[in-house]
Amino acid sequence: MRLWQRSMIALARSRAVTEFMHGSRVVRPFSRRLVGGGNAAEAIETAQELAQRSIATSLFFLGEYVDSEELVRENVEALLQAVPAMAKAGLPLHVSVDPTQIGSMLSWSLCRENAFCIARAVADAAAAHPLAQARTPGPALMLDMEDASVNRETLALYHDLRQEGLPAAVTIQSYLHRSMDDLKELAAGGAFVRLVKGAFAESPAIAHTVRSARDASYKTAVNLLFAPESRENGVYPALGTHDHAMIAYAAEVAAKNGWRRDQWEIEMLYGVRPAYQRRLVDEGFCLRLYLPFGRSWWPYSIRRIGETPRNLAFVLRAAVGAGR
Repeated sequence: MRLWQRSMIALARSRAVTEFMHGSRVVRPFSRRLVGGGNAAEAIETAQELAQRSIATSLFFLGEYVDSEELVRENVEALLQAVPAMAKAGLPLHVSVDPTQIGSMLSWSLCRENAFCIARAVADAAAAHPLAQARTPGPALMLDMEDASVNRETLALYHDLRQEGLPAAVTIQSYLHRSMDDLKELAAGGAFVRLVKGAFAESPAIAHTVRSARDASYKTAVNLLFAPESRENGVYPALGTHDHAMIAYAAEVAAKNGWRRDQWEIEMLYGVRPAYQRRLVDEGFCLRLYLPFGRSWWPYSIRRIGETPRNLAFVLRAAVGAGR
């Protein structure tokens, strides 16, 4: 499994492979199944279509592991343009960002400055269009969690944003040994938490690497997030998974502990398993899709495959339109 992950991450970070894939007419149609548009206007149009089907979205500008100031500025500007456009379109404000998109590879002070800038833009746009933001959990800048080397700094950034009263949320990877302690602190503070299993090739010293242990750690995290005390504290859980078993488990725990279905959500990837997504909505679950936009689609797509070999089948079905 770790070899698979490392291989896919290497492909994602290879400039030569990325340039080849982006220039390939044969492969390019594949990207349209996983990407919501080449620019913010196209992504917002896609988000509006999804909203008509009672599906929320989180916009993500394609561009990660950026090590030049020029590209960092491009990433930040794309999000700053998208945020007010979302609000004007009547869409609830929710955008996701990788710290490596907005400057962490250059300096964490630059990353922090840009995160605050985007979070303030979200807050300002929400204030200007309050009716569109009425749905739980309200507007948010969701901090994606990357490899374990940036875990501590990303959590610190989240807490700094919240201390300033800015609309921030954070992703937690349940497979990390430290995550339960992090979740306890977040739950005590009533956080908006996206819970994922974790997809990087971490060592056994810091993460569960066996599938059964990874599944068990996810269930343990679900138990904490859906505890009655977490609900009383104002926690809003978002399950970032396509795993039937984990979603069913969470739904059972939530119902047992008195959580309404509008007090938590499931987050999945745009273009992956749309038939299953429709079924969840029909069953009354709150569903949000992670909606990437932009031109740099290859690193994102191959990293999704790298999360687990099972995703390869999902992505191939999406590429040919099966979407099961």
